[in-house]
Parts: sequence; C-alpha cells; structure tokens
Amino acid sequence: MKTRSFALTLGLGLLLLGSGCAHRSPVNEQWSRSYEATRAAQVADPNAPSSDAAVEGMDPKSGEAVADRYYKGQRNQSTRQAPAITISGN
Repeated sequence: MKTRSFALTLGLGLLLLGSGCAHRSPVNEQWSRSYEATRAAQVADPNAPSSDAAVEGMDPKSGEAVADRYYKGQRNQSTRQAPAITISGN
C-alpha cells in the first residue's frame, strides 16, 4: 500500500511539474510585437526623444487622471523590508 501511495504521489507531482513548465505566458507571446512596434517608431522618427511634441492618442485630462491614480497608488503602497539574513561562523 505504501509503494502504491508513493507511486501515485510521485506521478501526481511529476504531472503538476510538467504542466507548470508547459504554461504559455501572454507576455512572451506579445514580446516580439512590442519590440517591433518600438523599433518601427524609432526608425520612423529617430529624433523623437529630443522633440517637445505632445504624445498623440490621449487627451490631457485623461492623462492627468491616469498620472494622479498612479501616484496615489504609489503613496498607498506599504514599504517592503528585505528579509534579514544571519550568517554564523559556529
């Protein structure tokens, strides 16, 4: 009975491990599209970073609302503290 239980647990663990490795990330699927869009924008206007032209596609009121919501969220986040690691020579 122990051997069968161990084999079943081992098989289930391997199945879960295998399914975790097979998961496809939506980030990976969009990666090349984002890269190509950014590259095309740089090729189209290589001097864009030095330009003071406004970004097209969002009106100023919406942009302000998005920025306010972002900064408010940043203020409300709790500060994370790194875990303490103690190394002993004993």
